[in-house]
Amino acid sequence: MEAVLTPARKDRTKAPQDGERTCLVSGELLPKDDLIRFVVGPNHSVVPDLAQKLPGRGLWVKAERVSIDTAARKNLFAKAAKEKTIVSPDLADQVALLMQRRCLDHLSMTCRAGIAILGEEQVQSALRGKRLGLLVLADDAGRALDNAAAIPECRMFTRAQLGAAFGYEQIVYVGIKPHALTDTLKQELKQLSRVAAIPVARTDTTTHTTTHEGC
Repeated sequence: MEAVLTPARKDRTKAPQDGERTCLVSGELLPKDDLIRFVVGPNHSVVPDLAQKLPGRGLWVKAERVSIDTAARKNLFAKAAKEKTIVSPDLADQVALLMQRRCLDHLSMTCRAGIAILGEEQVQSALRGKRLGLLVLADDAGRALDNAAAIPECRMFTRAQLGAAFGYEQIVYVGIKPHALTDTLKQELKQLSRVAAIPVARTDTTTHTTTHEGC
């Protein structure tokens, strides 16, 4: 799924509003949805707080791999926290893994909410009926769907990962109906695409598999 960048505001003298924080790498004042919150744990380790609920002072970094890598490499967390901090060199990979798990958890929730459609034929039919707000395809899905409405599409998970999210061995084609949960999932997928060291989409594969009827 293509990431849509939000223009950054560069007025560093403006006080943050309730839904805004300052990136400790660039100094940009950005919406919290465009940032990753970190906190310093009891052992001085820098911990990602994707849910933005952990106790402690929030240390905010733009949700993109280069910013997280820069913050880790230069240990900008220590300067911002004004205390000793221990930062893992693979912090961006840790964040990406946590993001991936959150996205898969949200996919499972779409099934329970009754807004997920599984299976190539079923998803294609829903596309034609203009009943979808998001497409999630396995990264090796061989056949492209007729997506004339240009519904946002994600190809960041394996068929086994998608299968596990929906209680099957493998899933290739998933359609998600418009819903508040769909909007949340799209935002988190956008962040994952900026942080993960994996292709957002792949189009050079040819394999195919049996699909499932639904949740």
